[in-house]
Amino acid sequence: MTARHVVINGKTKLYGLFADPVDHLQTPAAFNDLLAEMRLDSTFVPFHVSTEQLSVAIAGLKAIRNCPGFCVSLPHKKTVAELCDELMPNALACGVVNGVRFNAKRQLIGETFDGLGMLRAISLHRNLDTNSRVLLAGAGGVGRAIAVALALKGVGHLTIVNRTSDKARHLAETIQKAQPSCDVHTATACDVHRYDIIINATSVGMHEKDPLPIDLTGAQPGTLVAEVIMKPEQTQLLEVARSLSLDIVPGREMLTQQLKTMASYLGMCPESDII
Repeated sequence: MTARHVVINGKTKLYGLFADPVDHLQTPAAFNDLLAEMRLDSTFVPFHVSTEQLSVAIAGLKAIRNCPGFCVSLPHKKTVAELCDELMPNALACGVVNGVRFNAKRQLIGETFDGLGMLRAISLHRNLDTNSRVLLAGAGGVGRAIAVALALKGVGHLTIVNRTSDKARHLAETIQKAQPSCDVHTATACDVHRYDIIINATSVGMHEKDPLPIDLTGAQPGTLVAEVIMKPEQTQLLEVARSLSLDIVPGREMLTQQLKTMASYLGMCPESDII
């Protein structure tokens, strides 16, 4: 963690994260490290606000002119999406937001960045286009955001594998509505040799005795394996991928790219400064 002495002055910009509770949050520290690294005159704090007081708190924040925007965590992502004046494409398809910026009229413009973080992390290693064939395990909140981001990016083929078939089908319907050109399918199991990108968006792998979320047997050379889990940093899936000489994207890389993308969106810095 970067040591940082914050000097608050009349030009300091204020950012924050709405959540309930806030004790466990690591995002404020991560953002303050990023702000320190870039030597920006800004600070980021947690806002502990209940669901009942959320709209009141946001209304108050709108009046604070040196607050360009804020972040959102559980349990407020869906509620804040409903409070926004405008939703960006990913947020519109997912129905949740975790980043909101104020425009010149102090209207709320919301976007969701879980999927965009993974999209950017993968894009640093691999081009994503109509020729890309992606296998995604998991149709929960993070899986949904990743699937939407991939489809809106223009990925040609996406297969969603999930233990609950109804959940996967519902996500596939969302993808088809958001991006009809994406060829999307669902399955409860799948042969990995057909795909050039494989993503685990489940929680399987967080514990030592967890089974593999995806059997990588038969994966083609050059396949990229991406993980959303951050602890442990080297999950069993990534270890198997390494043993097969496959390319990998650890969960920590997804988080780093998510924070950088969100920082640009919130106006902390230009996009060119964080690449």
